[in-house]
Amino acid sequence: MENNRALPSGNLLLNILKALVVALNIGAVGFCILRKERFLLIYATLFLLFFLFAFHKSAYEREFSFFGSRALLSSRIVLFFFLLAVCRLIHIQFKNSLTYSGIIKRQSDARYDQKGVRGEIFDIGGKNLAYNIANYDLAMDPSLAWGNETVEKALREIFDLEFISVDREEFLASLESLARNNRKYKLIARSLDEKQREAVSRILKEHNLGKNQIYFRETGERVYYKKDLYQSVIGYLGYADDLSPDKTGRFGVERTYDAYLQGKSIRREFQVDENRRKIPSMAPEMQKQINGKNIYLTIDSDIQTILREEVEKQFQQTESEAAYAVAMDPRSGRILALVDLYVVKGSLRNGVLQDQVEPGSIFKSVIMSAALNEKLVRPQDKFDIGNGTLTRVDHTIRETTKTLRGVITAEEVLARSSNTGMVLVGEKFSRETFGDYLQKFGFYERTGVDFPGELQPVNLPLKNWNLLTKVNMSFGQGIVVTPIQMATAFSAVVNGGVLYRPYLVDRVEDENRVVIRRNVPRPRRRVINSDTSATMRSMLELTVQKGTGTRAKVDGFPVGGKTGTGQIASRKGGYLPDDYLASFIGFFPVDQPRYVILLMFVKPNRGKRIEEKYGGAVAAPVFAAIAKRLIKVKSILPEESPRVQEIKNIEQVAAEISGVNRAGRRRIERMKMPDLTGLSPQEVINIFFDQGIEVKIEGTGLVESQSPPPDTALYGVGEIKVRLSHEIKLDIPVENLGNILSDLAEPKKVP
Repeated sequence: MENNRALPSGNLLLNILKALVVALNIGAVGFCILRKERFLLIYATLFLLFFLFAFHKSAYEREFSFFGSRALLSSRIVLFFFLLAVCRLIHIQFKNSLTYSGIIKRQSDARYDQKGVRGEIFDIGGKNLAYNIANYDLAMDPSLAWGNETVEKALREIFDLEFISVDREEFLASLESLARNNRKYKLIARSLDEKQREAVSRILKEHNLGKNQIYFRETGERVYYKKDLYQSVIGYLGYADDLSPDKTGRFGVERTYDAYLQGKSIRREFQVDENRRKIPSMAPEMQKQINGKNIYLTIDSDIQTILREEVEKQFQQTESEAAYAVAMDPRSGRILALVDLYVVKGSLRNGVLQDQVEPGSIFKSVIMSAALNEKLVRPQDKFDIGNGTLTRVDHTIRETTKTLRGVITAEEVLARSSNTGMVLVGEKFSRETFGDYLQKFGFYERTGVDFPGELQPVNLPLKNWNLLTKVNMSFGQGIVVTPIQMATAFSAVVNGGVLYRPYLVDRVEDENRVVIRRNVPRPRRRVINSDTSATMRSMLELTVQKGTGTRAKVDGFPVGGKTGTGQIASRKGGYLPDDYLASFIGFFPVDQPRYVILLMFVKPNRGKRIEEKYGGAVAAPVFAAIAKRLIKVKSILPEESPRVQEIKNIEQVAAEISGVNRAGRRRIERMKMPDLTGLSPQEVINIFFDQGIEVKIEGTGLVESQSPPPDTALYGVGEIKVRLSHEIKLDIPVENLGNILSDLAEPKKVP
C-alpha cells in the first residue's frame, strides 16, 4: 500500500523537474533572441529539442524491458555528449575560426623581410666609385636550439674559430632564459666575410643542421674607391638616429640621391614543416626590382686624378692653408672634377660648393664683360690711372705693382689686372645696372647644384650699399662667392653668354641599365651676348700671352684666363696684412671652350715675399700643368692658326686633284712636304692627322728641323721626323707661306 502511494509522488517530482528544465531552455532561447546571440541561440534550441525528445520518449519507458530501459538511458547520455561536441565544434568552426586559423598560420607559415642592396656610384666613364661587398651576421633561434645536443656541439666548434670572439660559457648559459621567453633571435657574430662564412657553413653541414637553428643574415658593407679622392663629392652613409634600422646617405651624392640609391624592402612568405624547414611550393615567387638604382656622375676620373695631383703638389709646396679646384664644361654646366684640400681637417665638407671667399681679381673678368655688354667701354678705350692710386671716399686704391702707371686701354686693364682701372670701369655703371649684372651672373642666389648644403649667398642687397661698395666690388673685394659660383659665372663669360646650372650627376639607371632619370644642361638665363663673350675670350687670351697670366701658357696651344690675388678678411674687421687668396681661372680651347678650370690657394707661401703669393706665381703654373696633361690624355687638337690652316687648304687642293681612297688612308700623289719650321708639335700633328703618315717628335718647344725637308714629294712617305727647340724663331711671314707651298710636284703614276 505504501509503495503504491509513493509512486505518484515520485512521478510528480519528476514531471516538475522536466517542466523546469524545459522552462529554463525556453527562457534561454528567449534570452538569446532578445540579446541577438546567434551561436547561443543555436545551442539553446538544440538542447531544448533534445530535452523535449527525451521527455517525450520517457512516457513509453514502461513498455520496455529492464535491458531496453538501460539501453535507452545510455543512448540519451551518448546523444547528450554528442550534442555538446557538436555545439563545441560549431563554436570553434564559426565563432573562433579566425583565432584558430591564426594559430595554425603562425605554426605553419614563415616570413622574412628581403632588403635590396644599395645602388652603386660610377664616374662618367663607368668606373665604380662606390659599391657593396657582401657581409654576413651569424645568428640563431634560441627557442629551437635550447636542449638540442647537436646544436650545442656545433656551437662549441663555432666558438673555437679564431674570428668568433664570444664567451662560450656565458653565451650557452644565456640560451635557457632566451628559450623560455620564446626568443627567436640571438646574434653570434657580426660582419663575417665569405671565407669566414664558408668555415661556419662546413660545421653546420657536418652536424646536418637546418637553416632555422643557426643561420646567416646577409648584410652589406659600403666600399669607396680612392676614398680621399672622391669622398667630398660622393659622401658617406650613417644612421639618422639611434633607432634607425638602416644606414642612409648623410652627405654628398649619397644624401642628395638617397631615394634612388636606397634598396627597397619586401616581405617573403612560405610554408614550413614541424622543424621549421621550408616546404617546396609550385606557386611562382613574384619578382620585384628591390635593389637601389645606380648613379653615374659627371665626374671624369682622369680629370679628377690630374686635378688632384697637380693641386696637391702645389698645396704642399706653398704650405697653403686650403686649396680649391673645380673643372667644368662651360657649354653645359657639367662638373668634371672637384678637389678641396685642408691642413686642418674637421668635419667632412666640400669647400668648392660650401665655402665662401672674396674672389679677388678673377672677379674683374665678370665686371669687364658686363661693361662691354652694356657698351660702357670698348677694348681699346683708354683709362688714365695716373701714378697707380685713386682715392674714393677717403679710401685709397692702389695697384699691386709700381710699374703700372699712366694711360692704359681696357684690354690692358684686364690683362695687367689694374685695380684702379677697374674702379674707373665700375664707375661707368649705375648702381642699379651693376647690381643687375651681379644678379644675372648668379651671385645673389644658390647655383642649384645637386649637392646638399650649398650656402645661401650673404652679399648686401642694393639698398644697403654704401659709397664704397661698388668701388670695391669692381676689383673683387666686398663680395663673397663660393668657388662653384665663380666657375659658373666665368663659364657664362666665355661660353657665349649663357649661365648654366652646374650639376654632378649625369643619369640614374636601374639594374637593367634602363635610364630612370637623366640630368640635362639647364640654361638659367642669358647674361651677355655672344659677341661680348667672343671679345672677352680674346682679351683673356691676351692676359695669358702678355699679361699677369703668362705662367699659364701652354706651348703651341692657345688658352685664356685671369689671375687673382685677393686679400683675406680678418674676423676682427679689415684685411690680414700678409695673407692672400691666390687664384687663377682659365679655359681652353680659346675659340670653343671645352674646359673651365678654377684654382684657389688660401694663404700660400706665408712668410715669403709678396710676389710669391700672387695668383700668377702660385695658381697659374698649376693651370698650365693641368692643361698640358689634359691635352695629352684627351687628345685635344689645337685650334688651327692661319699658317696651319693654309697648309691644310693646300693639302685639300692636292687631295681633290689626286683623289681620295675612301676605303682606307688618303693617298697623297701631288703633295710636297711643307715647311714646318716654327710650328708647335700639336700643330704638326693636326696637319698630318688622318693622312696615314706617322709623325715622330724629338725635343721640346717649336719645330727647328724636319725630315723629309721642305718641297720633298710626300708620295710613298710613311713617316716624318721633326726636332723641336725653344730657341727657334719663325721669320717667314704667314702671307708668303702660300707662295712657298704652291708649287706642287708633277703627277706621278701609281703602280
